[in-house]
Amino acid sequence: MSDTKTKPPKPSRRGYILLIAAIVIVVAGWSAAWFYGRSVLAGQLDLQMRRLAEQGLDLTCSDLGIAGYPFRYEIACRDMKSIDRWGATGSLGGLNAVALIYNPWHVIFEARSPAAMAVPVSGVTGDVTWDTARASVRLSENALSALDAVVESPEASLASLASAGQFAADKAEVHLREVPDIDGMLEGFVTIDNLALKSLPNLMETVRLRGHVRVANGMALLAGADLVTLVLANDGELPLRLMLAEAAIGPSRAVASGDLVLAGDGTLSGTLEVALGNAQVLLETLKPLFSPQDQTYPLIEGMVKSLEPAATEVDGMRTIKIPVTLNRGLVQVGLLPVGRIPPLFAAGS
Repeated sequence: MSDTKTKPPKPSRRGYILLIAAIVIVVAGWSAAWFYGRSVLAGQLDLQMRRLAEQGLDLTCSDLGIAGYPFRYEIACRDMKSIDRWGATGSLGGLNAVALIYNPWHVIFEARSPAAMAVPVSGVTGDVTWDTARASVRLSENALSALDAVVESPEASLASLASAGQFAADKAEVHLREVPDIDGMLEGFVTIDNLALKSLPNLMETVRLRGHVRVANGMALLAGADLVTLVLANDGELPLRLMLAEAAIGPSRAVASGDLVLAGDGTLSGTLEVALGNAQVLLETLKPLFSPQDQTYPLIEGMVKSLEPAATEVDGMRTIKIPVTLNRGLVQVGLLPVGRIPPLFAAGS
């Protein structure tokens, strides 16, 4: 018997032609899909910028382009600048963005330091630097639908006509989304880890901040509406629900929650329930921030001591609860004024 091996048949010339044709069709189809997706993304960017312009915010960018063929979209922008209808300006060192070809509605952004802003109406200016700043943005047909941003090692310098401050932190996070099952309501979360108030050297401790707020009809802000327009659209009174505002300093903390209203003049009104954990320690930490001539500190200290017998144990801390009232920005405990929250925007702007 002969031991012969059967050789596989060689592909025919026709087979090669069909294979090459299939590859060409796949490449052509993929390219068409990429360029179609690129047009969708470019159209969405143009739409958002036009919407912002209609609301009075103009954005400009050097060398804006979309690349990344064949598997993704890469958006590059240098020297982003903005100006709104009231002359407030902003700038950013640069912005890169990436979206996968099969999901152009989900974009990952990375911002390059530094950033700056100036608000002539209020005299506020600011400069910010950071190590890394990234954001995940989900787009819908008409607007942004969600945003998640993380900034590592931010440092900021802010100044107004009355004061100035320098701040630094390990990390800052912002998350925005629509509240499930409540159409149009915006939900925001903010976390800042190890915030150091460099302009207040007497405050040695770093602060950890957490915030959670809900804004009625607030999704309009992600569609390009400004805060003033949103307030006016709600008959001059925009409901806000402060789900949580927490500041933790060393072994003590302050927590607040309640319902507020933002008025047409930019001021806040409403009631809050404030809980102070290890209140006496907190006061001792904050005492260097008060001048000896300021009578606010001894008044607060006296109030805390009077409430101490009613303290309860919460998360291992002796905690007292204090009802706080906001009246057009004026913060009061009972009839005692303890401070003022400045307007969130200038009246008539």
